[in-house]
Amino acid sequence: MALDGTQVRVAGAGHVYIGELSAVAPTDTETAVGADWKDLGFVTEDGVAFTFGRETEDLNSWQQDKVRVLTLRAPKNVEFSLMQSSKDVLTTAFGGGTVTTNPSQNDGSDEHKFTPPGDDVNTERSLLIEFSDGDVTYRYYFPRVQVEGEVTFTLTRSGAVTYPINFGVLANTPPYEIFSNDPAMA
Repeated sequence: MALDGTQVRVAGAGHVYIGELSAVAPTDTETAVGADWKDLGFVTEDGVAFTFGRETEDLNSWQQDKVRVLTLRAPKNVEFSLMQSSKDVLTTAFGGGTVTTNPSQNDGSDEHKFTPPGDDVNTERSLLIEFSDGDVTYRYYFPRVQVEGEVTFTLTRSGAVTYPINFGVLANTPPYEIFSNDPAMA
């Protein structure tokens, strides 16, 4: 491959969308994201991290060393930290839950209550990550994801409240797709 600076991409800004499993999946980069997808707002400057792992086992023979490698698992994760506090962010970060609204009795502002899901609930969702660099757009689509690990956030007087989320990619055929109008992909 020849050196070509026009093929260097910078994901300077983008969007993270969450959808129900029934959300209409993207099929290209030009079609607008549908109303069944929720934009989760600002992501910290660390951006979005993708991990595509492969756990393998070497098969050694009596006559030689390694003769084959078995793939036992191929875990995939998507991690990011959300900066906005909203109904969609909380229910995403905690793997579900509900928000109820009680109309104000006095000052005109409504009161909202987030109730986390039960310990046995972790809602499966669809995930869509999108970024553009000039006229080039990439969309990373994951049909089935679920929150993994702990949700740890800190309240401080000098920084934004952020909600770190680690999504495990669940089995699907295919487990993810990448759409792009990048000429370098041709």
